Amino acid sequence: MKQLTDQDETEILDLFLGMYYFQFLASAVELDLFTVLSRSPGLTREEVAEHLKLEIQPARILLLGCGAIGLLRKEGDRYFNTSGAERFFSRAQPANMIPAVRMANHIQFRPMARFAEALRSNTNVGLQEISGSAPNLYMRLAENPPLEQIFHEMMSLVSFGTAAFLAATLDLSRHRRLLDVGGGEAVNATTLAGRWPDLNVTVLDLPTVAETTSARLMEQGMSGRVTTLGGDCFSEELPGGFDAILFSRFLSIWSEEKVRGLLAKAARALPPGASLYVVDALQDDDEMGPPFVAHLCAYFLTLASGEGMARTWSEWTGWLEEAGFTSVSRQPLPGGMSEFLIEAVRK
Repeated sequence: MKQLTDQDETEILDLFLGMYYFQFLASAVELDLFTVLSRSPGLTREEVAEHLKLEIQPARILLLGCGAIGLLRKEGDRYFNTSGAERFFSRAQPANMIPAVRMANHIQFRPMARFAEALRSNTNVGLQEISGSAPNLYMRLAENPPLEQIFHEMMSLVSFGTAAFLAATLDLSRHRRLLDVGGGEAVNATTLAGRWPDLNVTVLDLPTVAETTSARLMEQGMSGRVTTLGGDCFSEELPGGFDAILFSRFLSIWSEEKVRGLLAKAARALPPGASLYVVDALQDDDEMGPPFVAHLCAYFLTLASGEGMARTWSEWTGWLEEAGFTSVSRQPLPGGMSEFLIEAVRK
């Protein structure tokens, strides 16, 4: 994102209007506008209103907004999805981004209005916008099953691309037992087990997550080589008997103290020569971006945990070496989001 100057009036206006732009998108997704136009392209305003069960004026406002932000095009009096809307926000496309929009709208949007308060208090005060008593988002979601489902649909969406990358990138032929910490719905676990037939994977996650994931693995016929374990990685040691550990999009959520503690636990659980794999976002070395990583940091502080943030590469290398790992390396994930696969070996 380029720096703003006093001549960049359009960019400055976009900062004010961003919340409205997102609500045009989120509301169109909730009403399934893009799927309707994917299946019936070229509907008139009146036909769109009928499909969405809206009155004419609200339909007109929605169509105006989605056209203004580039999600719709119009030919005469008929509306069509743009290529981006068709690709990312129509349910007719199996690899759509609808779960990401729904998570942002239902879980993140209202809490993030309390960002300034979170900065002042250094706590995740935005979590108060979600009912319950648990101290972090992930435990709070266990008290709200509909929101927990929305969250895991989003994480599965993200994990499919990551899992494919890991399966194509990692050589796990020498490993026999991998522990996936915070592995959620086991997308990484099942993909890696499918790629490496001699590999058994255990997903360690909160008990409610482990229970639902275990049932899904049974349905998929994967429960023989992919298992779940309910537990708390912060209050307990990591289980032994594994020759590799994976933390995928998990560690940056937490404080420096907790990250360093988990890396130390991983070192204690692994034998010499075993592998540690971390998937996480990194700040630029000059700590001035990128925007995707900045938004993650605001989310971690205001809502997720009240303590996490993305760190720099020098911080990661120092912590891994301190914990007892060597041969530390990194490679970027595809997508340009400044997310990396970090690999290290237990001394």
